[in-house]
Amino acid sequence: MNRIPLYASIALLPVLAYAPLSNAAGERAEPTLKSTPKVEKRSKPFELNEKMTNFTVPNALGGSINLDELLKDGPVVLTFYRGSWCPYCRGELSSIQTRLDKISKAGGTVLAISPEVPSKTADLAKQKELGFLFGTDHNNELAKQLALAFKLDAKTIKAYRQYGIDLPEANDTKKWELPIPATYVIDTDHTIRFAFVEPDYTKRADYDEVVEVLKSLQSDG
Repeated sequence: MNRIPLYASIALLPVLAYAPLSNAAGERAEPTLKSTPKVEKRSKPFELNEKMTNFTVPNALGGSINLDELLKDGPVVLTFYRGSWCPYCRGELSSIQTRLDKISKAGGTVLAISPEVPSKTADLAKQKELGFLFGTDHNNELAKQLALAFKLDAKTIKAYRQYGIDLPEANDTKKWELPIPATYVIDTDHTIRFAFVEPDYTKRADYDEVVEVLKSLQSDG
């Protein structure tokens, strides 16, 4: 079954879902950043009990982030979100922040990835007082490798423009593409212990459940 049309149609939902985040930083020049996934391209997203391959992405706040390096300190909570302009994403990130102490006490490290330019990500982290890691997935390179990216159709692009959302500008690219919201808990041996992949962007992972999964890994260890 070809899910791309489904993802594109779900992306076109009520206008309130697309209220842009006011951000003067978007006018600043952005460096060209490219992720270096080195991940075999998949035909479908990773599922529970599969092993996530190592990857490296630019750190939105400077430097780079490597999954293997993060896993040396414990399990990783990896989440893909669409951008600072998406209120559902901002709500999800705030939900993570609310539980960040519990996640940390359970041994977890959070990495949130979006295709948005670093300055917008940095502004979002500052505005929302978010204390976890942010990666930049330029052109959705990693999301594509993990079967988590899709192209918007012409109708959806027109609607986005009417709502004042310019994805090429926000992501420093010529493409109208988005990641599917997805959250994984990755154990230290790369095994996926929790997997949430949902083309309906209004639905996000339950981070209380994420905390419980991390606690179970802690007790198993």
